Amino acid sequence: MSNGPIQRERDAWKPLEVSTSDRARVCFDVKGRGYCGRSSSKERMSVWSKVSCADCLAAARADEVEVA
Repeated sequence: MSNGPIQRERDAWKPLEVSTSDRARVCFDVKGRGYCGRSSSKERMSVWSKVSCADCLAAARADEVEVA
């Protein structure tokens, strides 16, 4: 069965599923936690250009933080 117009409309608004594996995650450091809220991150940086955590970057965009 093909997707109808309602399903296509829902899929158009669905956020992309992006995650970073624990091994590759580098979070932005905020008082011993990642900007994404995780405390389990092995690496944390205080420079946005070195951050690879998709959740930290998404949280920063939502908070309108300049991450360049």
